[in-house]
Amino acid sequence: MFIGLFIFLVLVFVKDKYQNQHAILRTHPILGRMRYIFEMIGPEMRQYWFLNDKEAKPIDRDTQETIAKAGKYANTVMGFGSKKDFSKTDFYLTNSLFPLNKDELSVNNKRLTETYTYQVLNESLTNRKEKRNQVQIKPWHLSDENVVTLGAKRANPFHVKGLIGISAMSFGALSASAVKAMSQGIAISGGSFMNTGEGGISPYHLSKIYEVVNLDISLKDRLSEQLVDYIVKNPNSSNFDIEDRFGKAVMSHIKSLIDEGVIEEKSADLIFQVGSGLFGARRDGKYHEPTFIENASRKEVKAIEIKLAQGAKVRGGKLPKEKITAEIAKIRGVEMGKDVESPNRFPLFNDVESLLGMVTRWQKITEKPVGIKVVAGDHNSFEELASYMAQSGKMPDFISIDGAEGGTGATYQEMADSLGLPINSGILILDQTLRKYGIRDEIKIIASGMLATANKMAIALSLGADLIYVARAAMNTVGCINAHKCHTNLCPVGVTSHLPHLEAGIAVDEKRFRTANYFTTMREGLFMLGASCGIDSPTKFNKEHIVLREENNDVKKIDDIVEQLNSHIGNVKKFEDKKAEKIG
Repeated sequence: MFIGLFIFLVLVFVKDKYQNQHAILRTHPILGRMRYIFEMIGPEMRQYWFLNDKEAKPIDRDTQETIAKAGKYANTVMGFGSKKDFSKTDFYLTNSLFPLNKDELSVNNKRLTETYTYQVLNESLTNRKEKRNQVQIKPWHLSDENVVTLGAKRANPFHVKGLIGISAMSFGALSASAVKAMSQGIAISGGSFMNTGEGGISPYHLSKIYEVVNLDISLKDRLSEQLVDYIVKNPNSSNFDIEDRFGKAVMSHIKSLIDEGVIEEKSADLIFQVGSGLFGARRDGKYHEPTFIENASRKEVKAIEIKLAQGAKVRGGKLPKEKITAEIAKIRGVEMGKDVESPNRFPLFNDVESLLGMVTRWQKITEKPVGIKVVAGDHNSFEELASYMAQSGKMPDFISIDGAEGGTGATYQEMADSLGLPINSGILILDQTLRKYGIRDEIKIIASGMLATANKMAIALSLGADLIYVARAAMNTVGCINAHKCHTNLCPVGVTSHLPHLEAGIAVDEKRFRTANYFTTMREGLFMLGASCGIDSPTKFNKEHIVLREENNDVKKIDDIVEQLNSHIGNVKKFEDKKAEKIG
């Protein structure tokens, strides 16, 4: 062994000494090699050893633990106290002197959710023994009077019973198994929704799950009995599970059982996103309206979103060639072996008037809600948009706003670090601009940007959001360990990899329940925070329920900040009017 090690080190020394790519290896062959090894394992060492529980970016250890506990145990209980640094400037919720009890909440918990949670039996330094239990949990859906409606004026409005949904992540950026687990989890939890991302609609977004709802009906044949028995023993089985077990031909039997009222079919409510690459709405590289209508008309699609910008990249999306499979190429209508980069801007419009013309057309031909996705750049980001909407009467049914904290499968460092404002600033600017022009009640706001926990969601709702998107938190529920390898196709747990041996790491039939539990638990958290603030539904969060506490211990109500913001916007408008008058 000693001789072998000596020979190996000599070979490494010679190889590094006489290469011409790395200076450190030429001058210090062995020590230089150790430097590169330590550099490679540095992120893992920092994550688990050196960073404290609130330091890691973009997701700190405390947040990831909260997501994991919500997914595995359907609760977020912790002990001893918060690790947050309370000396820093931050938003805080204003608790009520007389909080509400659970029985005073306006919540719909009538139909329980069939799921699985874990129970810790024993835990030591080297072993953790847990038991997986089939349980029923409360769904924490909004009551009928508090349902959030997108596109109330459309023939097919979207009524949302859960305030939280999965943000835009394409099949391509994510693996098939990850999309399946997430879409099935959303279907199990019910009430929430899932954005397809700009990569088009895949079969995995359209996953179905099945639940036996009536055992009193006599079954006509042996196969039907086998199917019902299988679903009873495996609640919330998916169409993929059933096809693997019984073959694809059996789905006709499933349809008959649905028609007879024996089993119920559920799927995720989808928001179909169209980006500047027009995937899902194109043929031969150009906009093709029949293709768009075909996808937008699917029963699973409840709304359409036009992606103008994203927090981590205020431009079109990027999918590296290493991640493009034959299936992805077919869905997107692109070539394999080439990076796919969407244009920075849509080819269909280039100003506010033509954008809203497209929005209006899509509203008409789909009869479904149509929204846009934006990022705030400054106080005046939405002035022209809001002004034209107020004058013309043409407007989207909702606006999704992303913050600079937003994640992505692939972007450029300079964009992720410097373009766009953080989400709380963006919400406030968008909300106040829409109110200024008297159109806020016509448009719902969906906020995204590292809003992974119920307290951050509640603050976003208080600032003006109506609904919440989460992306990386959803990835964590299906196994993401924040490896930062999303763009390489080498994700170690298969969440963003299409390599079979890596994608196999995702056990869809287990992870879908973690996704369902996380969304259900976050909805419960919002209700509990609402109760603490004296409101019976999280839809009633508003600016009265938060304050900004600054490092100098000064506490400001949001109305004061809004007044400053409106004053700034007004001064800018006066300056522009005087400038225009002078030029005239």
